Amino acid sequence: MGIGCVSRRTVLGATAAVGAVGLAGCGGGDWYPSDVTPEVHVLRAVIREKERMVARYEAAISEGVGPRDLLERFLEHHLAHMDALLESLPEDVPPVASASPSATEEPPPDTAPGTAGLRVLEAAATSARLDQAGAVTEPGLAQLISSIGACEAGHAHLLAEA
Repeated sequence: MGIGCVSRRTVLGATAAVGAVGLAGCGGGDWYPSDVTPEVHVLRAVIREKERMVARYEAAISEGVGPRDLLERFLEHHLAHMDALLESLPEDVPPVASASPSATEEPPPDTAPGTAGLRVLEAAATSARLDQAGAVTEPGLAQLISSIGACEAGHAHLLAEA
């Protein structure tokens, strides 16, 4: 070996040490600093969003601000989404956090959004689903959230045409 050469054994040992240090912080599911898993956190967030969307559709239908048949059909979709999300929660986890609602949560709407407002809400929900699906590690849950986002994208499209 010449001067300045590093043996293969030294390189491999250093690589293994760096890898071991890098992986030391990864403790599987135990690393998450909360009493709930990331999946439960995302599920609860989507459920809260769905509850707000259902309230908006119910208000829109009761105030007659859009095509009733279309809005009722979309309301049924959102209720079905909420049922699927609730079924995805582990049995020992309540659907909502027991903590008091945060100051960042939206208050219920005073008036029903029109068709244009619902379209914007559906488009925003579609965008949020991409991030939420990426935040979970369980493939089935990511697929469910992505499917809900696809449905919301269809709602936005049809509301734009209404």
